[in-house]
Amino acid sequence: MSILENILKVVNNVPILGSGLNRYLTNQACNKTDPRPRAFSLWSHVKKPTPLEEQGPVGEYTTWPMLADRTYSARHLPPATQSYIDGLPADAPYSNDSDTPSLGDVTALFQRGTTMTEDRSSILFMFFAQWFTDSILRVDPTDRRKNTSTHNIDLNQIYGRSEESARLLRSNQGGKLTSQMINGEEYLDYLGEIVDGTWRVKERYTETEEHPGLPYAKPEMIETLFGKWPVERREKLYATGLERGNSSVGYVVISTLFMREHNRICDELAERNPSWREDDERLFQTARMINTGILLKLVVEDYINHIVGAKVFSFDTGFAEKKDWYRTPWIALEFDLLYRWHGLIPDKIVVNGTDYDHKQYRVNNALLETVGLAAIVDASSTQPAGKISLQNVPKFMLGAEYANIKMGRDFRLRSFNEYRTRFKEDVLTSFDQLTDDRELRNKLKDLYGDIDNVEFVIGLFAEKPSGNKLFGELMTTMVAYDAFTQIYTNPLLSQNVYHAKTLTSYGLDVIDATNTVEDLANRNIDGTVRAGFGL
Repeated sequence: MSILENILKVVNNVPILGSGLNRYLTNQACNKTDPRPRAFSLWSHVKKPTPLEEQGPVGEYTTWPMLADRTYSARHLPPATQSYIDGLPADAPYSNDSDTPSLGDVTALFQRGTTMTEDRSSILFMFFAQWFTDSILRVDPTDRRKNTSTHNIDLNQIYGRSEESARLLRSNQGGKLTSQMINGEEYLDYLGEIVDGTWRVKERYTETEEHPGLPYAKPEMIETLFGKWPVERREKLYATGLERGNSSVGYVVISTLFMREHNRICDELAERNPSWREDDERLFQTARMINTGILLKLVVEDYINHIVGAKVFSFDTGFAEKKDWYRTPWIALEFDLLYRWHGLIPDKIVVNGTDYDHKQYRVNNALLETVGLAAIVDASSTQPAGKISLQNVPKFMLGAEYANIKMGRDFRLRSFNEYRTRFKEDVLTSFDQLTDDRELRNKLKDLYGDIDNVEFVIGLFAEKPSGNKLFGELMTTMVAYDAFTQIYTNPLLSQNVYHAKTLTSYGLDVIDATNTVEDLANRNIDGTVRAGFGL
């Protein structure tokens, strides 16, 4: 594909040629495996978790619920045979008392040394990746076979996952989302307030008999989400669409940019359509769709192109519905597991000459309000994130890696090579083909013995990048497949919907004029800022 990518870069200035090649490359990515629906999902007739499998077993054969119940995550391949899983025991961390790798030994492959290995991505890319995937890759914590996803890219980070949540987050004036001014800048509304010296969730966001409240605003959820953080940080929590909306200053920055964009679009729509000025509902709904269209375009033209390492893909809504892969979106287990890019997480971020480690830039909106949006955007755009790979995950995230690997075993994922076959990539025949790192090669040989035994998740993060891509061949293929088949099947992009009658001429123009996150940032931050995914 690299030859075609180079050709596309040359002909992009010739509209007909560039469009044709873009459609060809996008279609190639979307045909890397069979189209949905999948014959298998994580559904099982056994509903209660069993003692040996904390999340419950998965189904062995195709059933109607597997084809219809999207609350269970899909899967690209059926469960592995039990003999393969028996060779991957879930024994104690860091034990080595068998000939097969324990969860602990495999988790140790991810651990970062004393120095983070850098790559060409900025910290802003890391923040965006977390923010973006958090909205659609949503595992149900009560049963990890299930998901809480809408299965659509729909900006639920600021609008919520339901109409009820959206109504709570709206100001009900001029179509806008609720916001507040702090130090001359527009920020999201605070989730809580101080009453009689004690912080509590505001009544408008609390569940009552009249309305459901924000799903995460219940006392037990607040404690689960924020109990380990200093209690005073709760005073600066924002009302967001999702429970992890306050997880880092970078997450909040991107939500804030899209909130400001929504409210800015409302003003523009009201100015251009005087009859709408008193129609809060129409202004909100139209601005929401335009804002979502902006996000979809940015994912294609800024995010995916950064991953590929060249500006080769462009946003094109005019061809997907005619293709065989145009099917109802449904998040798959493998897509969720491959997106655990914890190697990106830096040891620190430097803002205005001050170092902030992960305990300071996470769940700490006071930092954002003190230094301002522009400072965070600029700092995160000019500092490197880590490399997405093994041996580069910070220690505090190893528990998440352990859980990720265990989830793959609990749900009986097949081997890395079997997934290469599924996605029309050549099977690897040696560890030398997987990685050029001699030390890592030896570790993998010691743990797995044969390349065919390497697990899906481990192979993804061990595989050496090809060309200027961020990661190896299979992960690149799978990310492109899932991203494009999720984006272009979004109902907003249907030819029956994506036109001026729905989005207005202004809406189409502003989507067309937005090619990078930097474009979005500079419309919504005073002054000019650097807002890039690459260094």
